[in-house]
Amino acid sequence: MPASQNKQRWKDTLCRPDWIFAVLLTALIAGFHIYFLEQAGGFSRDEVNLINLSNRHSFAEMERDSFPVLMPVVVRIWSEAGLGGDDFCLRILGALIGLGIPAGLWLAAWKIRRSPPLLGLALLALNSTFITYGDSLRAYGLGSLAILLTVTAAGLFLKDSTWAMAAILALLAIGSVQALYQNAVFIAAICVGVWAVCLRERNGVAAVKILFVAAVSAVSLLPYWRQVAGLPDAARGLRSGFDLQVFRISLENALGFPLEQYDWLWAFFALLAAACAVAALCCRKEKIQTESPPTIKWTTLASAVAAAFGLSWFIVSPESRWYFLPALALAILYLDSGRWRRRSSSAAAPAGRPKPGLRNFPLFGGVTLIAGLAAFYGFLRFAALPVESWYFLPLMALAAVCFEISLPRGIHARAAIFGFAAITALIALPPLRYNLDWRFTDGDLIAQRLNADAQPDDFIVVTPWYDGITFARYFKGAAHWNTLPPLNDHSVHRYDLVREQMETPDAIQPVVEKISATLQFGHHVWVVGRMELPQPGPIPAILPPPPLKYTGWADRPYDLAWQNQVAQFLANHCRNFDLVWQATNQNVNDTENLKLYEAAGWRETPSVKSK
Repeated sequence: MPASQNKQRWKDTLCRPDWIFAVLLTALIAGFHIYFLEQAGGFSRDEVNLINLSNRHSFAEMERDSFPVLMPVVVRIWSEAGLGGDDFCLRILGALIGLGIPAGLWLAAWKIRRSPPLLGLALLALNSTFITYGDSLRAYGLGSLAILLTVTAAGLFLKDSTWAMAAILALLAIGSVQALYQNAVFIAAICVGVWAVCLRERNGVAAVKILFVAAVSAVSLLPYWRQVAGLPDAARGLRSGFDLQVFRISLENALGFPLEQYDWLWAFFALLAAACAVAALCCRKEKIQTESPPTIKWTTLASAVAAAFGLSWFIVSPESRWYFLPALALAILYLDSGRWRRRSSSAAAPAGRPKPGLRNFPLFGGVTLIAGLAAFYGFLRFAALPVESWYFLPLMALAAVCFEISLPRGIHARAAIFGFAAITALIALPPLRYNLDWRFTDGDLIAQRLNADAQPDDFIVVTPWYDGITFARYFKGAAHWNTLPPLNDHSVHRYDLVREQMETPDAIQPVVEKISATLQFGHHVWVVGRMELPQPGPIPAILPPPPLKYTGWADRPYDLAWQNQVAQFLANHCRNFDLVWQATNQNVNDTENLKLYEAAGWRETPSVKSK
């Protein structure tokens, strides 16, 4: 094709409405990342834990977390480059990782399908949960980006199954499993998806190359074998068991943006990807695909408008109108298949050979997604941890890129996706700005106040103990402080020390004695946490050593018992015990929305029996 015609072709393509809208939507998403960068505030305890680990002197120390070492190493490199001097500079690193998600979606859609990533941008990149937790200084954003790039590399491997491409895929797979342990199951799912294509094409050489990718990524996890094998004992206090109801609620919270009904739409696209995989598996003859028309016709836009109204009608009541989704899927597949038939029958002189591996992308994407869903569910059951919404970020990234490379891209499908993305963007704008006006913690604000108000002879109690990790980063005053229970290391999560305290009778007695001495000498006691202000009464009973009958080795019952014992002691023995600060005008993370209490004045009270 002459250069002038090629140039005109790309000009016409880039001037299509869906391309223009995708570019504008990407710019809007980038603006929301910048907005959240300014709103996020101080670091949560988990972020501080990772920052402190990144400053350790060996990989063995850096891996003392629920993640492998890649994210601490990245933070360390960022800091060594002189970019980690304060909170805002470190937040920039998280924002850059978050911005890598829409960039990765563009890379996947362009390299594999030569189309804009409207589905991924609308479902994934606009999702407020993905922006907030993807931009946090944790490994979830980096792990999601690594999975997205690995799927893209696997798609390119299907086009060009060389050893060089296999090596690139292997490096990305290693990076994925070094970011998150759970990414190992997604790498396995990606390999299964490629193997399905190899089996269909009877390509044993490519299958061997993917076996090499799977092997080297698995071998890279061997240094963590002791930690993974010791999971049942080391994390005994955290492993409260897999709860299907909690799993469902957390999944709905992750997927249900901008409306809670959007979890139905994720399910719809997953079913459509599976259907496309089955159709690709049954298809024996690859159809010739010519270039898409440069503009979307009025009839296509009318179809998009009709689909938009149908989507709105469905969103109002998805339970009673569930049949809209399969009807829409069948309509899209029928219209696209008819268009393909017309093109194949009328193409007397094809413009060129079909793109290599194009028919295999639906099979690869569908099988990868199904395998990833099943494997991740099994991983969560094995881990037996309380499931949180941000655990699903890598799975969402895997699903989004699988949608991009496997779903139909005919003119009618593009029109429907264009309409869906436009509606989603309009619905998402109001709640997105509110959801991003959000802080990870107010522990930094409380610490700043105590830097000014707490005197050297005052005493500060932080409860529960894990909030002491954030407090230790931001409190620079001269007053003494400790947590409930008292710990000698507040830099990282020390579940081993907490477990020792759970097994120690009257573990908080040193803290109670310090409170008593501080009040008797006329100084103030400050309490950072969330507690009720009880009336004078008996001190709650001390819990027996673990395991408890219903909660086993979980530390939560002990945290509540210690907190209630201190609150009751203060109510019994101080003259003034009041709430003096709380974030009333801040949208703060529920798990770290702390309050500040002040106790002053000592009084003797008659001894009372324990409850």
